[in-house]
Amino acid sequence: MNVARVIYHLARADFLERVRRYSFLIMLGLAAFLGYQVAAGNMTVRLDEYRGEFNSAWVGSIMSLIATFFFGWFGFYLVKGSIGRDRETGVGQIMAATPLSRPVYTFGKWASNFAVLMAMTLVLAIAAIGIQLLAGENLQLDLPAMFAPFLFIAMPMMALVAALAVLFESLGFLRGGLGNVVYFFLFVFTIPLTDGISKINPALEPLGLGLFRQSMGAAAVAAFPEYGGGFVLGDPDPAALGIDRDPAAYIFHWSGVEWSAGILLSRFAIFGLAAGIALLASIFFDRFDPSQQRPGKQRPRKSPAPQDAPDMSVHAAAALPARLTTLDASASKFAFSSLLISELKLLLKGQRWWWYTVAGGLILAGAFNTPAASRAFILPFAWLWPVLIWSGMGSRELRHHVEQIVFSSAAPLRRQLPASWLAGFIVAALTGSGVLLRLAISGDSAGMLAWMAGAVFIPSFALALGVWSDSSKLFEVLYVTMWYFGPLNKIAALDFTGASTDTSWRLYLALALVLAVFAFAGRLRQLRR
Repeated sequence: MNVARVIYHLARADFLERVRRYSFLIMLGLAAFLGYQVAAGNMTVRLDEYRGEFNSAWVGSIMSLIATFFFGWFGFYLVKGSIGRDRETGVGQIMAATPLSRPVYTFGKWASNFAVLMAMTLVLAIAAIGIQLLAGENLQLDLPAMFAPFLFIAMPMMALVAALAVLFESLGFLRGGLGNVVYFFLFVFTIPLTDGISKINPALEPLGLGLFRQSMGAAAVAAFPEYGGGFVLGDPDPAALGIDRDPAAYIFHWSGVEWSAGILLSRFAIFGLAAGIALLASIFFDRFDPSQQRPGKQRPRKSPAPQDAPDMSVHAAAALPARLTTLDASASKFAFSSLLISELKLLLKGQRWWWYTVAGGLILAGAFNTPAASRAFILPFAWLWPVLIWSGMGSRELRHHVEQIVFSSAAPLRRQLPASWLAGFIVAALTGSGVLLRLAISGDSAGMLAWMAGAVFIPSFALALGVWSDSSKLFEVLYVTMWYFGPLNKIAALDFTGASTDTSWRLYLALALVLAVFAFAGRLRQLRR
């Protein structure tokens, strides 16, 4: 068997399947949007109040940084799921019956993930040519200087992200929603840790920030000795930096990174690390063997009746004429409370004792802290804890292949969907009840309104995204992103919990209503297809 040929065909088939998905088109649209933001001047690199001339090296470096940052962060969620898709569709079981080895399979999946990420990076690389020409500061194209950052900065980072996606899917406990949340925080909180790597060897820092900071900073100091060492990606407003003269006076010339043999060796060491992670994943990959999966609690089945002892009562009943009886009034009554309890049980099913212990601790912490501390610190974490519970709303029916049963029930729009939303609201209310109690005792009416808006918004957000995406991943990514930038980093427009502002509750109350309407429209679409 030609291993390289097998890997190629495995990666090619998986790549072609994924580029036909709407999610890939959405990410391509995001790539085009990011390129437009650079062309419009809304996203750039600034070194204090200074920036480089828009030549080929500068534009290519900016676009490669955007690729490593955004595709390294959100591209993970696009490529993660290929092994799970093979598992769900039964393709994996077919592959397991062939001589295909585990390392070859995981390496092929890594190659496919890498190809998808590089396809999106290629869009930014092509857009860089147009951006330089539109800027008009330097019309001389230097393609090697423009594309070198994509090859030596973005490509190793994409390889690393692709390998981590394979590893997360191979580890059972990181395969689902927990892995999505873990990667988010892994990416966010490892960025500050890369400063230490940059001081030792900037080329080993995966995102390339340290390498660009060092090279661009040297050019900035040569042109402006008063440069203080700042480096920011995405600050477009020179006035906010105190520029009181012609912005052109703050532009310096930078000819790009000098790609020495040591730098190239360090960058391709990251590529080698990615290949090693892909091979490491093969150790944990279960080869679609159900016996290696964690067994669930199953009720013992009753032994079947002996085949040699037929039940004569069945034959006797078959000989009698069929009689249909009408249901009495009590049997046809609809009990919304029973449906709500069932939906709540489905949401909380599978949670271990330690989950309830942490949730209870957050409730007590919210009740016994000061109102300010409860709003700013306790409530955001209390409403992050059930994120994997809410993420299943709206998509659970399709994920467990019971949509035919649920959607064929009596009035699923008027009964099942409101019960699902209310169950999600109850989870939000219970986990945030300690903070609500503290706000009520202190008479903080503004805080209580913000709390109520957040408790209503979360289940509406989860239900709408679940219904329209048929997946839990979209909610997990967007919700945690909003949580990080809003409640945690105090950006008022994204603060759906009211942790730092009293003014956003009207916005999120209105959004909750709009999202609820979208959820109903999405479920109606599911019923008609």
